[in-house]
Amino acid sequence: MIRTQWLKDGAVQAGHEELISRWQSEGGTIWIDLEGEDEAQEKAFLTGLGCHILAVQDAQRQRHPPKYEDFETNTFVLYRGFERFDQDINVRHVQVAFFIGTNFLISRRNGTSFGVEKLWNVVEDVQRYLPTPAILFTRIVNQSLGEYIKRMLELEDNISRMEDEMLDDPTDQLMQRFVSYRSRLRKLNRVFSYHEKVFAEILKEPTEILDMSNSAIYHSMQDVYDKCERLDSLGTLYYEQCGDLIEGYISLTSHQLNKTMQALTVITAIFVPLGLLSGIYGMNFEHMPELHSRYGYYILLGVMATVAITLLAFFRRRRWL
Repeated sequence: MIRTQWLKDGAVQAGHEELISRWQSEGGTIWIDLEGEDEAQEKAFLTGLGCHILAVQDAQRQRHPPKYEDFETNTFVLYRGFERFDQDINVRHVQVAFFIGTNFLISRRNGTSFGVEKLWNVVEDVQRYLPTPAILFTRIVNQSLGEYIKRMLELEDNISRMEDEMLDDPTDQLMQRFVSYRSRLRKLNRVFSYHEKVFAEILKEPTEILDMSNSAIYHSMQDVYDKCERLDSLGTLYYEQCGDLIEGYISLTSHQLNKTMQALTVITAIFVPLGLLSGIYGMNFEHMPELHSRYGYYILLGVMATVAITLLAFFRRRRWL
């Protein structure tokens, strides 16, 4: 699918490929959005618009780290947005490639991009930002990063609830969720770290199109970088928090195990001497000294009861019970 939005003389027209030839002949600025095209046809289409073949190949790869590269007629930025992000951090990423020129913006994606869709359907925003494609690019990324932050902040409540559950009733299922969260946050942090490095590099080494001497572009790009930095710090914070909760869960279960072993030790310590006494006087030798004692049975029961009560009192005094 190829769809376009063309800005000419302050008016925005939405359409498909037919607007590209009009843009090339009449001027103005255009936003071209591609999704689900045949790779060979897409490659020919993009190179025909002046996109470098190596950048096109990077854009068409299923998985490629975020990056940016400057070419003669455009600046290429590879961004990783998302199509789905639920409360269990099941994230379905969408790779979005941007080719940013002086009078065009091309977005190529392999799925539904939240940032692209958010701006595409708001004519006022397109009309406002399309005259400067570099700013339009930052606004698209900004929308996506803002939604990333919203979803990440929602995780804080989930993690707090899980922590309360752990203190009330630590279970193996809860431990599995902690480990799952930590694993997925590690993968997500890698994406956030890539984004932070890419946009820090753009701020440090601007291109002719992403010109940081232009205050509007600079402030918009700085806003993007600030969101990337915040996401990176949030991801690291939650990752470490999940690690602390895992350690806390292990400590709680170890303490419970110690208490159980302590109770079993007390029971064993009480019944060992009782078992010894019953074992001795349960033997059927003919010449046992107390065998014919009239009150031997009751005396032995009294001794066993005294031993048990004494040991119970001892362990209670030591606070083992």
